[in-house]
Amino acid sequence: MLPYRVRSHRMLTRQSSFVYGALPVPEQGDRVTTPEPPVPSPPATPAPLADWGTRALGLLIDWAPVIILNAIFFRSTFFSWLIGLASLGYLAYLGHLEGVTGQTPGKAIMGIRLVDEQGVVIGSGAGIGRKFAHIVDSMVCLLGWLLPLVDAKRQTIADKLLQTYVVIGAEKKPFAVELWSPPKTT
Repeated sequence: MLPYRVRSHRMLTRQSSFVYGALPVPEQGDRVTTPEPPVPSPPATPAPLADWGTRALGLLIDWAPVIILNAIFFRSTFFSWLIGLASLGYLAYLGHLEGVTGQTPGKAIMGIRLVDEQGVVIGSGAGIGRKFAHIVDSMVCLLGWLLPLVDAKRQTIADKLLQTYVVIGAEKKPFAVELWSPPKTT
């Protein structure tokens, strides 16, 4: 007989014989649980980080107008060239919105925002730079876009370059045309 018998996951009872250093062994039918190790939060993150799926849905909402226009004018060479040029302007505008308010329309709908290490918005120039830095995320088979799935700080390569984080906790806004309008200055 072993020195301890596990009656439940909380109660151990001593049996008659004692063997120094022996571990309690559960008998058949007894429940044994082990404590989960604590999961450390990454250092220097300003708020809880947004998961990859939420970020991806926000990106899809942001690019829905461009995707729809490309689908409509799929065969037209002139319109494809024009849509490509307009897409660059749209990319810069989304970067401006994200830098000034911390949110693009997709991020606003999903309730997430972009901040730096101190938890403040990054500014228009850095927002536009971050949007164009996403080109680096796309260079190697789009692996930079998948990096938040395995990174402790859930950052893309562009986020790491600019030291930004996408965090949760912003107010979710309903879909409206006003989300694409420039922010009001006071």
